[in-house]
Amino acid sequence: MSTPGSRRRRPTIYDVARLAGVSTATVSRALNGTGQVAGAKRLAIDAAVEQLGYRPNTIARSLVTRSTQTIALLLPDITNPFYAELVAGIHELTLERGYTMLLCTTDFDPEQEERYLRLLRAKHVDGALVDGLVLPPERIARFVEDGFPIVCLDRDVESPAVPLVQVDNRMGARLATDHLLSLGHRRIAHIMGAPARISEERLLGYQSSLTDAGIAPDSALVGLGDFTEAGGHDAMMSLLAAAPDLTGVFAANDLSAIGAMSAIAAAGRSVPGDISIVGFDDVRLSRYTSPPLTTVRQPAGKIARHATELLLGMIGGRKPRKLHHPFAPELIVRDSASSPS
Repeated sequence: MSTPGSRRRRPTIYDVARLAGVSTATVSRALNGTGQVAGAKRLAIDAAVEQLGYRPNTIARSLVTRSTQTIALLLPDITNPFYAELVAGIHELTLERGYTMLLCTTDFDPEQEERYLRLLRAKHVDGALVDGLVLPPERIARFVEDGFPIVCLDRDVESPAVPLVQVDNRMGARLATDHLLSLGHRRIAHIMGAPARISEERLLGYQSSLTDAGIAPDSALVGLGDFTEAGGHDAMMSLLAAAPDLTGVFAANDLSAIGAMSAIAAAGRSVPGDISIVGFDDVRLSRYTSPPLTTVRQPAGKIARHATELLLGMIGGRKPRKLHHPFAPELIVRDSASSPS
């Protein structure tokens, strides 16, 4: 009998087994989903768990299984709606597989990234999905060499030890630029994203599309953005001052395109009447801009699920058969691009 102030003994798996009339091994299989348990026994175990208020000791179990059934997602920020679509896809699959997802934001700070990775490893988190890390590849490699699984999605960390799941950025940029060319545009500008491999790939796709059309790329038609609305706005204002005769713009992502549309309106010009614009990502907001944004869709949900599947496989001991996992982009035609007037 407990006395006032005494701590009630926590029920154990042995108590559940005794009350349900089964072995502890059967209880373990039922709770962990690791084997078949007859219907009547499972019902008895569920009733015993409910009656006793039993809760598994996840810390003790993780010490035995060497798994906490937890993965982490490291993102540079949570303001970009494309990241929200990645999070949704990852969260959906982790729930299906009985895992928990931790979300860490790094603000493009390599020291913060490394602190997170050290903490995750110390807390026995099973592995991490990363996007937009700026930590040098050799420092990332140390975690991989220590047996901490890492999969990169969307933005490359340029590490030969880390699998990468992303859209074909160069192909997507070509789709955007080819569309403007097909409408008759010849003075086509590009708003780059923040310094990163994907920005370089999208620039190269834009340039190769122009070259194939017999148009020499012009550095005066390339504006420096940072994947944000403000960066797109400022880059567009600079482009309008440097090349007032431009008629088309391919922006490195939808947020940059939305910022550019604001700058075009502020300059007293219209989209697409005076300047056509094409974005990249196909975030949900792009359908509701005025006019709706023509863009290149990258399948965020598929990328998220594939990267998560890859990470869970690595956690389970499967070595990836390849490091690069590209997805095909798709041009989504709306109303922000038309033939030049």
